[in-house]
Parts: sequence; C-alpha cells; structure tokens
Amino acid sequence: MYIDESGNTATMQEKGSKILVLTGCIIHEDNKKDIEHKFREIKQKYYFNPDVEIKSNYLRYANPDIKISSPIKLNDRAKYDELEKDLAEFMKNIDVSLISVAIDKRSYWSKYPAQNPYDAAYRFLLERFQTFLQFKRANGICIIDPREGTVEKKYIDKELDTTHHSLRWDATGFWKQCPNIIERVLFSTSDLTVGIQLCDLYCYPVFHIFEYDKKKGEYWRFDDVTFPKLYYHSKVVASLDKSKVGPVIDGTGLKFFPTETKKDFRYYQ
Repeated sequence: MYIDESGNTATMQEKGSKILVLTGCIIHEDNKKDIEHKFREIKQKYYFNPDVEIKSNYLRYANPDIKISSPIKLNDRAKYDELEKDLAEFMKNIDVSLISVAIDKRSYWSKYPAQNPYDAAYRFLLERFQTFLQFKRANGICIIDPREGTVEKKYIDKELDTTHHSLRWDATGFWKQCPNIIERVLFSTSDLTVGIQLCDLYCYPVFHIFEYDKKKGEYWRFDDVTFPKLYYHSKVVASLDKSKVGPVIDGTGLKFFPTETKKDFRYYQ
C-alpha cells in the first residue's frame, strides 16, 4: 500500500488546511509493472520523459489557463485536456483499491488538543488495510513519502515507526492489531515512486470534497476517478432508501473522524 496525504498538520492559527486526508493506494505486486509501464507511456507522450513526476497539484496547475507555475506546465489547452482525459481513463481502468481517512482537524483538536491528527489518520488507515488483507488472505507492506508539504516527516518518522510497529504487534491496545502488515513502514519519495504519485492523484479529490465542503456530483475527479476505487467488502442490494443501495464504503474505504462532525459536511447530508 502506497500512502500519501492532502492537507497538512498545521494549526488554524498557522493558516493550515481544515482537513487532513491520508490515502492508501493498494496495488498487487502482480499488477505493479503493467501499471508503471502504462503510466510511463502517458508521461512519454506528453513530456518525452517517462520519469517526469506527475502529482495532483502539478497536474491542476499544468493547465495553461491557470496563472500558477507547474513543473509540468503545458502551453496548449487542447493538449492539457487530452492529458487529463488520458490520465483519468488510465486511473479508472487500472486494478487498484483505495482507502482514505479524512480528519476534521478543528474538531479533532477540540477533543485531543495535544495529539497529532496524522497519527490518528495513520492508525485508521492501517486498521482498514488489515481488514482488506484479511478478506484477501494476503500480507502487505506500507510505503510512504517522507515529505509532507511544509513539514518534513523526518521529524515524526520515529513516532510513525513506533505507531506502525505497535499496530503490528500490540494485541492489548485500543486499536486493532494488524498482523497481516509485514515489515516496518518504508519511506520512498514520490519523484522516484510511481505508486506514491498515483496515490497523490487519487488522494486530492477526497481532500477537495471535504476542504471545500462539496457533495458527490460536484467534483468530477472525485466522482469519476477516486470514488469508484474506494474499497468495500459488502453491498446493500435492496433498501427502501435507494441512496443506500450499493457498496458500503463509509467507514471502510472512506473513514471520517471525528464522526460527530460528519453532519456538518454536505457530503454526508
């Protein structure tokens, strides 16, 4: 599982984001080479460099109509639209599963003023990865970008490693034990890791929905690309409330915390 985040851990006083989202992109080792090959073909087509890094903010600002610089800026709007289409089709068709955890930071700190929301998001994420692995009767590893926006994770990597280790081995704590997750957490930068670049592209739409208080149907990248990949292991096949028919994603592929403030977000209304 490749892990990346959108948002940050800065406080409101530091003009931090309202929401922190941590997403895991699960790729089976048998599919990894084919996915990487197809991603490299897209990069070669538009940039003549299969090793160029494509991330969500780079992609959004690559639009020539936006007056913000990007390392992958395109100068032709038609080509940009074509790139968006190719990437969206690629991401919709590859065999990956997503787990996203969204933390309402203000509400979180009102309950846990001395705690790091990243730690909570990571714990929720690994618990759900463990559930995924149990259903698949498989083992998995976690690979994460050591950089977090303006905060270097090297300052929290010891804490993160301790959290990861305790979730794997501690059967007595509040959190679910995760024995199917093997090895310690591994660090790899996104510019060198296709899985983390993909995770970043899938993660931002979840952040966008909650940070800007949108509903399903109001942001195409979430509706068309990310949402269909969110993990679930059960479905509602019949209900008087037709909106409840379909995959049960809430709490499984998409975890929001604290649950008390879900009602304040249009996505849940």
